[in-house]
Amino acid sequence: MAERDSTATARDWRAAVLADVIRRPAVAGAPNRLGWPGYDGRPALWWGTGPVEGVDAVVAVWDFAVNGGSFGEADAGAFADAAGAAVAGRLPLVSLVRSGGTRLQEGVAGLVGLARVSLALAEVAAAGLPHVAVSDQPTTGGMWVTVGSRADLRCAVLGATVGFAGPRVVAAVTGEAPPAGASHTAAAAHAAGLVDAAVAPAAVASWLRRALDAVAVPARVLPAARAPDRPARTDADGDRAGIADNSRADASRADASRAGSGPAPARGGWEQVLAARTGQRRHAGDILDGLFPAGVDLTGPDRTVRARVGRLAGTPVTDGEHSADGELSAGGEPGAGGLGPRAVGVALAVERGGAPGPAGYRLLVRAAGLASRLGLPLVTLVDTPGAECGPAAEAGGIAAEIGAAMAEVLGCASPTLSVIVGEGGSGGALAACCTDVVLMSPDSYVTALSPEGTATTLRISVEQAADTAGLRPSDLVSLGFADGVLTPRDTGPPGLAHRVTEVLTELTMRDSDVRLRQRRAKWSTGLGGFL
Repeated sequence: MAERDSTATARDWRAAVLADVIRRPAVAGAPNRLGWPGYDGRPALWWGTGPVEGVDAVVAVWDFAVNGGSFGEADAGAFADAAGAAVAGRLPLVSLVRSGGTRLQEGVAGLVGLARVSLALAEVAAAGLPHVAVSDQPTTGGMWVTVGSRADLRCAVLGATVGFAGPRVVAAVTGEAPPAGASHTAAAAHAAGLVDAAVAPAAVASWLRRALDAVAVPARVLPAARAPDRPARTDADGDRAGIADNSRADASRADASRAGSGPAPARGGWEQVLAARTGQRRHAGDILDGLFPAGVDLTGPDRTVRARVGRLAGTPVTDGEHSADGELSAGGEPGAGGLGPRAVGVALAVERGGAPGPAGYRLLVRAAGLASRLGLPLVTLVDTPGAECGPAAEAGGIAAEIGAAMAEVLGCASPTLSVIVGEGGSGGALAACCTDVVLMSPDSYVTALSPEGTATTLRISVEQAADTAGLRPSDLVSLGFADGVLTPRDTGPPGLAHRVTEVLTELTMRDSDVRLRQRRAKWSTGLGGFL
């Protein structure tokens, strides 16, 4: 019979988190294959089901009191059972890790448990379910390799030892201990972008609450902000179709007009570039925070790129309606706290002028892959003059990473939307905006190469390079690259959240096969418009 866990102590943060989790019966212990004297084959891992911070989940828990939480044959079986229960019940899998790594008393019989973990987690991933991991004191060896460092959302507890080889092992193997505090800690793992958050023990429950709210329910269908207000265009087969050749640009202009985008400011190309670089507007990182006010971050070592998963900010109420405290109401809730559907957002780059490096594009790959697997829409906010292009980036494989990111965005199974916030330079920007829908802010541009680079290549002035590049929002709609231009109202926090939700709702209402066929048609054929 299942019983409630009684192993967590009142001083352990896990006690409150696991209070309502029902523990499943323990699996049989592992055999003593190596004849280790006095070997205790009891599993250190137990699992159960129940609400974790209000969200039903399957939880795998490492008990450090049993052989230092070491992981062997029996533990691998228990973890596989937990993963199977998550798949069967369509529930998120939560791993609370405290382990020194593989159980050495079992030799390779314990080591192959890591492969079982990888296969079990692959089944969770294939089912479109999230895996959330908290790495506590300590998390090292195989459990860091297969569980802590590879979960969809990753947290480490401040003060914990976190790393591949424990500090004592490092000293034994290399003859020199790692620098105290600078390596093999939760804080160091976060600084290196290996975990998404490093929090105090008392804050783990709060992080878990936000993380599980962000990804617990696969968002296959978005609630409609409003019914589509335009008839569908059809091709010869009767499907809603991507428009090819000149008609695509005409249709894009018509869509922009129907969306109330209005004309962009009458500027020359160079004026548009200056407006994007120096004008009064929000940074993409600030916009990301506004769109996902209660989300959790996906973190990488390149801090010029940020990603966040969670609920979009709520849709504002009808014009003129305000809550009692004077703030616009959202999503049927008072004030600015209303929340909408779940999505994954990426800011590339966080601040204007940011040039992402290889690790920044790897974070985009991770975010787009997560969105695709969990059925969450992907929203990219693009504001970069181009990718990093120095020797370090070149040696780090920047070209291949941009290509991998572009392929992941193009192949994302979920609805995708990009908003060009400011600058959109070359392939470094295109990797994040080859999406179902591309919207331009009034102070944005996209170009094949920076005006300075173009001027150098073509031996013309920078101003001439910009003025003849067809880089303005209106130019990009005419060419068929962009689908609309935001109004100044749309660029504000409530307006943009409403516009993003509206577009994602319309995309989600389409048949997914048709939507993906349209995306492929748009990006696999040449642009049909002219200036």
